[in-house]
Amino acid sequence: MKKHLLILLLSSSFCFSQTFDTVPLLQNGTNDKRINIAVLGDGFTVAQLPAFVTSAQNTVNYLFTKSPYTEYKNYFNVYAVKVISAESGVKHPGTATDVTEPVIPVSNPNNYLGSTFDIGVHRCIYSNTTNKVAQVLSANVPDYDITYVLGNSTEYGGCGGAYAFASLNSSANEIVVHELGHSFGNLADEYWFAGSGESANKTQTSNPATIKWKNWVGLNSVGVFPHAESPSWFRPHQSCEMRYLNQQFCSVCKERIIEKIHSLVSPVDSFTPVNTSTVDANSNVTFTVNEILPIPNTLVNTWKLNGTTLAATGNTLTVTPSQLNNGNNTLLFSVTDNTTLVKTDNHSTVHFTNVSWTLNKNALGTSEIKAEERRFSIYPNPANTEFFIRGRSNFAKDIKITLYDASGKLVPVKFELQDAATVYVDIHDLPSGIYTVTATEGKSLIISQKIIKE
Repeated sequence: MKKHLLILLLSSSFCFSQTFDTVPLLQNGTNDKRINIAVLGDGFTVAQLPAFVTSAQNTVNYLFTKSPYTEYKNYFNVYAVKVISAESGVKHPGTATDVTEPVIPVSNPNNYLGSTFDIGVHRCIYSNTTNKVAQVLSANVPDYDITYVLGNSTEYGGCGGAYAFASLNSSANEIVVHELGHSFGNLADEYWFAGSGESANKTQTSNPATIKWKNWVGLNSVGVFPHAESPSWFRPHQSCEMRYLNQQFCSVCKERIIEKIHSLVSPVDSFTPVNTSTVDANSNVTFTVNEILPIPNTLVNTWKLNGTTLAATGNTLTVTPSQLNNGNNTLLFSVTDNTTLVKTDNHSTVHFTNVSWTLNKNALGTSEIKAEERRFSIYPNPANTEFFIRGRSNFAKDIKITLYDASGKLVPVKFELQDAATVYVDIHDLPSGIYTVTATEGKSLIISQKIIKE
């Protein structure tokens, strides 16, 4: 999950960075189980740091009033890094060509991160020395996932990129939300055309039946709308947060942000029994999965014992001795997010997390449990001629893929390991319909999921 850590550690080996006080603004769990937001200040002197923390808290509170951050608030931690600048403010060289300068007085304060106006246009605040940002993150919040920098100026401004920047203007809360749409959700601007290529909310395909957001066309005001500056490019909405401030994200942009959340963090917080636990297989054994719940809870759980689906759908299951076979038994817990904010039944990727326990029942009745959590994605889903199963960890070389049609009949299918963590499945000869794909390693069931063949 923490993809930045190695890069930051490498960068810090070339330049030592100062450690600053870090204040938790939202704490929902351990950093390795959450998406971690780091809020940095720039242009704040020691005396101004309390004002920075207050501003940071305000932007965080506001962010989680915006869907889909509201629904997934439990998936986040937030930290404010009290970066100390020698002088107050954001630089303003007065070099912008889109306005008559100086809009505000020309200034060059000695701020720590180098934040400045006039990056192309006056209102764009960014830093020409973003390695300073990387160094601060490396020394203070190395396992961050999202970062934004608050510049100590009340002039309107902000920009997105590798990091998001925003001023303390009265629109700061909205600027942060919009800029995180870029730097976290990889969303494009919708108020003008930028030549940045395809993105989740920008495309050159205009056919509503094949456009990447075809699932949403006709719902919640989603359509196919041309950019005025470049009418061969299209956006999904006319009043999304990525077009105007003080709006909501449209359905397409919400779905993209949720996809990013799903890709970074598992809904499984912890589980018991843990690996190498010893239990009495001649007594009842209780299995529990502690989940990170969306608000409201949209997680769907399934339990399978030796390949048979059980009636239980909660996060706790008690297995009796009579349910166990002699020898090895496999209990598989699977959780997916059934949110209506993602078109799961006609969506490009299905993310899910499995926890499996192997329990051996023998004459003595005592067994050591082997427990494992694994995360997977299946894409595309629906599929046409092929689909892929990707794991966060490598598959065993003896992995076997089977398909069952809606009646439960076994359907022959060709598959192969593309690489250690990716399985390719060929379904071009199958009729359209809903299938169940299962994956086993040895005799252990590790996946059982629905796949749609178009």
